[in-house]
Amino acid sequence: MEKRGRLILGKGEDRRIRAGHQWVFSNEVARLEPAGDESPLFTDVFASSGRKLGSAIYNPHTLLAARLLEDGDWKVFESYLDRKIKTAIELVCRKITGNDNARRLIHSEGDGLPGLVVDRFDDWLSIQITTLAMEKYRDAILAILEREIRPKGIKVDNRLYARRTEGLESDNDLLLGDVPESLRVMIAGKAISFPFRDGQKTGLFLDQSENIRQLAPLFSGKRVLDAFCYVGNWSVAALASGASSVSGIDVSEEALGYFLRNVSNSAPSAQGESIHANFMEWSQKARQDGVRFDVVVLDPPAFIKNRKKKEEGLRGYFSANEMGLSLVSPGGIFVTCSCSGLLTWEDFFGILRDVFRRSGRIPKLIYQGRASMDHPRPMSMPELDYLKCLAFIA
Repeated sequence: MEKRGRLILGKGEDRRIRAGHQWVFSNEVARLEPAGDESPLFTDVFASSGRKLGSAIYNPHTLLAARLLEDGDWKVFESYLDRKIKTAIELVCRKITGNDNARRLIHSEGDGLPGLVVDRFDDWLSIQITTLAMEKYRDAILAILEREIRPKGIKVDNRLYARRTEGLESDNDLLLGDVPESLRVMIAGKAISFPFRDGQKTGLFLDQSENIRQLAPLFSGKRVLDAFCYVGNWSVAALASGASSVSGIDVSEEALGYFLRNVSNSAPSAQGESIHANFMEWSQKARQDGVRFDVVVLDPPAFIKNRKKKEEGLRGYFSANEMGLSLVSPGGIFVTCSCSGLLTWEDFFGILRDVFRRSGRIPKLIYQGRASMDHPRPMSMPELDYLKCLAFIA
C-alpha cells in the first residue's frame, strides 16, 4: 500500500479545486502532514475546513506541486494505472479510425493520468513521462502497455525539457524492442512517413488530424504554402484534395526530406517544393518580391515555453502572423495555429485582430478548431485547451 500524505490548502485556496480544476500550486499549500525529510509521491488533498478534495500525485520541488487523480479509490497505485490505462485505450473516440492506424492512446490529465502521454503508430508506441510519480512507476506502465497492446517496439522520449521542471533527467531515449528509424502510417486515409526515433515530440503530430480533415477540401485547385511544414501532413491532405501545388518551408533538412517523399507519394504528378529556411527570414524577402499564395497554413512550434517568456512569445506570434498574412493573395485562405497552452483564445484573437487591422484587410472567420478528439481534456482546465486552429477568408 502506497503511503499518502495529507496536503492541507490555505484558507480559500480550495475554490478552484472544488470547481473541478486538478492542479494545486505550491503557494496554495498551507502544510503537508506528516512533515518529514522524505516527501510522499501521493497525497490526499484537504481544504482548510477539513473537507477532503481528492487524492493526487505530489512533487514538492515544483510550482505545480500536486495533480489530482480522477478518483482516490485505490490502495495500490498500479491498480489505478491498470484501470485508467485500459479505460483510455478503450475510449470510444479512439475507436472511430477508419483505415487510420495512428492515434493518441493516453492524454495526460484528459485520461486521469497526469504526466503520461502515449501515441500509437500502428504496432509501435511512443511515450512521454513528465511527472515524478509516473516516472517512478514507469516499469509498471510499460508492463501494462506491453500486455494490452503487444507492440513491436516502444520509444520512451526522455529528451523533453518539461521533465527538468519535475527534477527528472533529460537524457537519451529508452528504446525497447524493434524501434525503426522511421515509420509509415495512415492518417485521414493518407500515408505519412516520419522519423520515429529522432522526430519531433512523439514523432508525428496527431492533434491536427481533424482540423486538416475539415480544411483540406477548401484547398482544391489552389497554390498552398505550408509554413513550419515538418513532414507535410497539411500538404499531403491538400494535394489529395486537389491543390495545384504545395510549398513546404522548415528549418529541418531531415523533415523536408520526409516532406518531399510524402508529397511525391501522395500525388506524383503534382508540384511540390521544399524550402529549407527560417520562415521569418524567408517571408520578409518573399513579401518584398511579391510572392503570394492562394492558401497559407501557419502551424509553428510553441512560441511561449513558460510564463516568463509570454510577452516575448506574444510578439513572436504577432510577427509570424503578420508575415504569413502578407503572403496570402486577396480573397485567399489564411490558416493559423498555435500549440502554446499559455496563449489563451482571447490572446490569439487579440493578436489576429491587430494583424488584420494593420493589414487593412477585412477577414471572415470560417473555421475554429481544437485538438482532435483522441486528445480529451477536463472542461474545468482551459489551460489544457492548448491547440488552436483558425481559418479566414482574407
